[in-house]
Amino acid sequence: MLVESYLPGREFTVGIVGTGADAVALGTLEVVLLKGAEPHSYTYVNKERCEELCEYRLISDDAARECEELALAAWRGLGCRDGGRVDLRADAAGRPHILELNPLAGLHPEHSDLPILCRQIGLPYLELIRRIVASAERRIGIARPAGRVGRPDDRRPAP
Repeated sequence: MLVESYLPGREFTVGIVGTGADAVALGTLEVVLLKGAEPHSYTYVNKERCEELCEYRLISDDAARECEELALAAWRGLGCRDGGRVDLRADAAGRPHILELNPLAGLHPEHSDLPILCRQIGLPYLELIRRIVASAERRIGIARPAGRVGRPDDRRPAP
């Protein structure tokens, strides 16, 4: 049995791109449950019906900075790579705690949390994908001219 204290505070997700020392936090969203949502947490039902049950607020306050520092430390410490999310929730004193790391985060352009965060910071979906792929290429040692997409041996111009 695992017994943990309930975290009654704000809920956040931090988007991350990169590996190791190159990893950067893209930003922090606060997940706010609206009237009619299942109470107390960002449940499967709340996520599936997020357009009507949730609000995503881009934040840049002290809580965001603390979440991003903690998220990056966990991301790097666990050896996560290329791109994903870290979900956090605050305790009664407002201190964030990690709920989970998502090193293989959903990438649905309209419904997944990482692309939702990117839309809010003005990062186009294809640029998010390019950054994730570029991180993987650096990590495995593939060199590609700037602005190129596709296989390394693909000589066709990028779209």
